Amino acid sequence: MISKTLLLLAVWIGLTNTLDPQELIVGVAASLGVAYFFGGNTPLHLGTILLKYARFTPIFIKALIQSNLEVARIVLTPSLPVNPGIVKLKTCLRNDYDKLLLANAITLTPGTITLDLDGEDIYIHILDLKTTDKTTLQKEIIEGFEVL
Repeated sequence: MISKTLLLLAVWIGLTNTLDPQELIVGVAASLGVAYFFGGNTPLHLGTILLKYARFTPIFIKALIQSNLEVARIVLTPSLPVNPGIVKLKTCLRNDYDKLLLANAITLTPGTITLDLDGEDIYIHILDLKTTDKTTLQKEIIEGFEVL
């Protein structure tokens, strides 16, 4: 837990870019809290985490841009038929943190909202459901983000 706390404190100092006592006190408290909450027996491997984010970030940005353009098209053309729907898809992710990141990424892309995570099932509301084929939806929504 000490190594996690020190690593998190180093990140805190890097983000705040100051060594003011009040910032250090808050940083130590936040680092201890996060290290304790995420403690357990799972070691924090900075390299693994950075690699995950390095692979995930461009995929997320691409999905974010595409979905923004799609929602803008729907909003700017109100005569377009919109077919909202809820789908149940599966994720191969095992880590709860990765599932949470997947759910948040889906919710942050306009036009989709994660409604529930139930084991390996994820329920998603889609603003414009173009197909009901689960294989296609799985490939379009879930598999792109599952580089985690």
